[in-house]
Amino acid sequence: MLVFLLISPKGRADLAPIQFVDVTEKARIHFRHYNGAKGQYHLPETIGSGGAFFDYDNDGDPDLYLVNGNDWSDLPLTGVPTSVLFRNNGDGTFTDVTALSGIDNQGNYGHGVTCSDYDNDGDVDVYVTNFGANVLYRNNGNGTFKDITEEANVGDTLWSTSATFLDYDSDGYLDLYVVNYVYYSLDVPYLPCGANKIRTYCHPSLFEGAPDRLYRNNGNGIFTDVTEAAGIRDIGGPFHGKGLGVVAVDFNDDRTPDIYVANDDTPNYFFYNNGDGTFSEIALLSGCAYSFNGIAQASMGVDAADYNGDGLLDIFVTNLSYETNALYRNNGDGTFTDIIYEANLGKESYLYVGFGTGFFDYDNDGYLDIFIANGHVIDTIEQTSDVVTYAQPNQLFHNNQDGTFSQTSFIAGTYFQRKNISRGAIFGDYDNDGDLDIVVTQSNGKTELLQNEGGNRQNWVRLQTVGTISNRDGIGTRVIMTADQKSQVQEVHAGSSYLCSNDSNLSFGLGDSTMIDLLEIRWPSGIVQFLENIPANQKIVIKEENGQKLLRIVRTNDIEAFRLALNQVTSLNTTDQEGKTALMIAAEAGYVQLVKLLMEHGANVNQQSHIGTTALLLASHEGHSNVVKTLIAHDAKVNAKNVRGNTALMAAIMKGHMHIVRLLLESGIDPNIKNMEGNTALIFAVHTMGHAGITKLLIESGADVSAENNENETSLMYASWNGKKDTVKLLLANGANVDKKNKNGDTALVLAETKGHTHIIRLLKNAGSK
Repeated sequence: MLVFLLISPKGRADLAPIQFVDVTEKARIHFRHYNGAKGQYHLPETIGSGGAFFDYDNDGDPDLYLVNGNDWSDLPLTGVPTSVLFRNNGDGTFTDVTALSGIDNQGNYGHGVTCSDYDNDGDVDVYVTNFGANVLYRNNGNGTFKDITEEANVGDTLWSTSATFLDYDSDGYLDLYVVNYVYYSLDVPYLPCGANKIRTYCHPSLFEGAPDRLYRNNGNGIFTDVTEAAGIRDIGGPFHGKGLGVVAVDFNDDRTPDIYVANDDTPNYFFYNNGDGTFSEIALLSGCAYSFNGIAQASMGVDAADYNGDGLLDIFVTNLSYETNALYRNNGDGTFTDIIYEANLGKESYLYVGFGTGFFDYDNDGYLDIFIANGHVIDTIEQTSDVVTYAQPNQLFHNNQDGTFSQTSFIAGTYFQRKNISRGAIFGDYDNDGDLDIVVTQSNGKTELLQNEGGNRQNWVRLQTVGTISNRDGIGTRVIMTADQKSQVQEVHAGSSYLCSNDSNLSFGLGDSTMIDLLEIRWPSGIVQFLENIPANQKIVIKEENGQKLLRIVRTNDIEAFRLALNQVTSLNTTDQEGKTALMIAAEAGYVQLVKLLMEHGANVNQQSHIGTTALLLASHEGHSNVVKTLIAHDAKVNAKNVRGNTALMAAIMKGHMHIVRLLLESGIDPNIKNMEGNTALIFAVHTMGHAGITKLLIESGADVSAENNENETSLMYASWNGKKDTVKLLLANGANVDKKNKNGDTALVLAETKGHTHIIRLLKNAGSK
């Protein structure tokens, strides 16, 4: 299914630089992060918090959720600060609806958030990570949320930072991966850290890393901790990964999501999905555990996308100053290479501390650019360094379309001249104008909304995926978009950047192209859809077809296309609007080869449509004897009824297919089954066709010649009324009761006399009727 939401056509861009303009006040977003810092130098104060773009009320506009910290002196706090939900009004402004929604995370020291429809009910739910127990808010669908953490079993009490939803076992339910940082307690009197009498925050190397968690969604609202069972483990102890960022996508295109974790001061993790419910940690073997020079970096933010157009998802990681960020190019053979300097991104990040980040095509030229939110963690760094600052400018890098990037911060607006202590970066088109905007969160500062001005001068398309067999959000869906012989690959994922969750809609820049030639949508279920000739500059809602492509192929009797499609579906029993399966369609059309192929691959021979028809009933009605033989050979239930109680035998009789009647009778079908009107196959035969040959076959197979329907009418009555002399003879010869009366008190003789059938009157009187 496909829904087009036309917005506005756009022409070719001119060469004026794209500008990012701070419209926070104009948009009525009033939010200040609070880290509780009061000179105690608790480590959580350095982490900051993130937020999310998500459409909580399903009105088509991305709403904004911002996570807040707390005050150490009085935990849990009963008043402000709280996390805040801003409703997008659709006119460029937002309204604070926190109090109404019940999603304030009050009393918690919040860090991160991930948003997805974990229960497949059509509303996006929210998971908030905290220093302390995390919280899962279920969307009630009426503008409010309910804390169901305890009943869902996902209240991880370790120090959690980022999280992401993913369907790691491909069962259609979103599972949850939670990244944990270190073991840290407010009750432990840690020794002060710093040098030259300048107190500062302790380095994370002094603390033991905390293990991450993987929760499996059981499909009933409850999650199970499968961390150990799934192989999410590492070497442990002080060298446990100290996780801050996570992204879950399919790096090797095997249709199962892998997990990449950005760890602070420890090697990063790459959990390869084995496809059997388990993972293998292979970051070192794959070349994405360390930097290009073999050093474990202080990694914070992370995103994954195909920046170089080779169809493979690459990884970008933000790190500490004096380390450079990392760009791991996917080599397509299971390995990655850090090419940060080759991509001209090395020296640009050397003096900065990167946190939130993302691949996004800010000018819609068809190539993914990069944004980085910067800001140091040490508030006294300027007292010990001549070159590194606490507040730092954020950075924008333009993709040069040759594997390299150029910094365009200096021409992208005055905002980039500003220095911040930035943490999260959230991406989405909040004003629905066709280009991607950015929300940047600050540590102990005001959140900023950056409006993209000019990115929509080039063409674009936005896609929303709605799963039916797959999870409803389509998380894990891979889309290949082709326009003017150029292809782009993107994958729907939840949770990336740093402590953040982006708008899950996919945005493709099209440059000069005004038409999309082909969209290939590969759902996690294995279903593949193809959409062609789609105009640019619109949002498209794509609903998982649930096997409709296979049904269309069956209708054309294209054997080769059918063989190819078999590898792209998880079920052969999906139906069309009438409830017909591929087998029913093939059986009705008489496509015996397709019927045999479907049987060989496990199609349900006895599945019924909305009106109860089976493949056997349809084939019998159309007289396809070879199909009927095939279905019977594969254990078709010959006595199955449709909603009116008719059987395959009755369907064959209705069309006078004597050869089908014979096949069915030889297979052991019961000729005395009655339909809703009480008619047996014999009554049906005499009433509809009066076919003496079929009547003889039925009688020879044990049909009751005196059976009555709901009106007490018999086969003899129908034959007498219709003047079927040969049928009357046959019925009388086999003992039909001539004295039975219908509800009107009429016998077969009365009915024959009414119609004036003298030859039948004579036969009935000779048989004793009076």
